[in-house]
Amino acid sequence: MRIIFVTHAETLDAPPRLLSKRGKKQAKSTAKLIKKLLGDDFKVSKAVSSPAIRCIETSLIILKELSGEKMRRVDTDPRLMAAREPMEPDQLLRAIADYSCDGVLVTLHADLANALPARDKIDNVSDGWFQTRPVLAIVDWEQDRPWEESKILYLLGPNAKPLMKPNDGKPLFLT
Repeated sequence: MRIIFVTHAETLDAPPRLLSKRGKKQAKSTAKLIKKLLGDDFKVSKAVSSPAIRCIETSLIILKELSGEKMRRVDTDPRLMAAREPMEPDQLLRAIADYSCDGVLVTLHADLANALPARDKIDNVSDGWFQTRPVLAIVDWEQDRPWEESKILYLLGPNAKPLMKPNDGKPLFLT
């Protein structure tokens, strides 16, 4: 099962922390990158987001770019909210297990870095948080397989910059 994780795009500083003009462009670029990586035939089958407006807004922009007006529903899940401590893998796994289907889009916060498989090989992370946004992670996961054995197919920051290197030191960017 392929899961698409996206951290929210750049926001305004003042609450309710809506996306900035640049953040809206970043979300559109992320959708175009998803389409480039997964092909024009790829469809998001379900979308789930942190309840934070910046995550919902990012998700809605991506959905519009990927599916036009066909899919505009985003479920929210409080387990995807950012907390003071970075998200743990078990917390992420419990949340995504409830939405498991191929092509699920999960929009959340920069603490995703701490919950991904092979997190020790990820660049631009400080104390379990990505230091850049938005981040796109496409993960191949099967429910009967341990999360740590899941394969990160893509892990990209802004401008499609690879954020992970495999053991041989080459950037993880498969095209």
